[in-house]
Parts: sequence; C-alpha cells; structure tokens
Amino acid sequence: MDSSKLLPISVALAGLGILVIAVSKAKKDKNGNAYLNQGMITESFNAKEIAAVLYNAMKEVNFTNTEKRKTIFTTLTGVSQAQFSWVVKAFGSRFYNPTTGNIYFAFWQTPTKHPLKTWLKEELSESDYNLLKSNYPKYL
Repeated sequence: MDSSKLLPISVALAGLGILVIAVSKAKKDKNGNAYLNQGMITESFNAKEIAAVLYNAMKEVNFTNTEKRKTIFTTLTGVSQAQFSWVVKAFGSRFYNPTTGNIYFAFWQTPTKHPLKTWLKEELSESDYNLLKSNYPKYL
C-alpha cells in the first residue's frame, strides 16, 4: 500500500476509536452504570423541596383547582418511581382536613394527619389522580 494513503487511514481509524471511547464514557455515570430514563439526575434531586412545594400547593382551599393541578404535575414531571418514594417519605403524614380541603380544623374537629397519597387523592380529580397512580403504582 502507498505510504501517502496509509497515514490518512490510520489517523481516521485512531479518531474513530477515540470517538467510540468518548461516546461510551459519556453514557455512563460515575459508578460506571449506563443511564436509564429515570427523569432528573439524583444529585440535583431534593425530595424535601418537592414535598414542600406539593404541601404548599395543596394546603389551602382552591375551588378552581387548575393552578394546584398545574403545580402538582409540573413539580412531579421527571420524577421516577424511586424518587417519588423519597418524596412520599419526605412528605410524611401532615395535618389535613378532608372535609374542607385544607389544613384548618374547627374547634370541634380532631386534627388528623394523612400521608401524601390521601392529600393527592382528595385534592385532584379522579382522572388526574389515576394518571399519577399509573406513574407511581407502588405508592398511590
């Protein structure tokens, strides 16, 4: 083979090899595991913050419910089922009045705590709750 053709071919093969190595490393995280389509990156995920946003969206009476629904769905966009379990744990059980749909109780009512599942079921329409339930079947 002509030496003038050998140099460009070997440079092209070396470049292709470097490209393949770079692409394979870019698709792996720090632990060497291939990324799965799990929504948000774990390092930037804050379950306590998401639980606080959900609580603030649902704690007051809102008869139109459109803003509340938008906040809930926007907040949970990209949250995987595993991450949602962290949100459920961070939310815990909080005082909720299912009768009035807020956190306030009359003097004759006994305040009771409810988990996130109850809050979402009471605050969302049945179809919206079922949509969330299809995304997080283990927890709703």
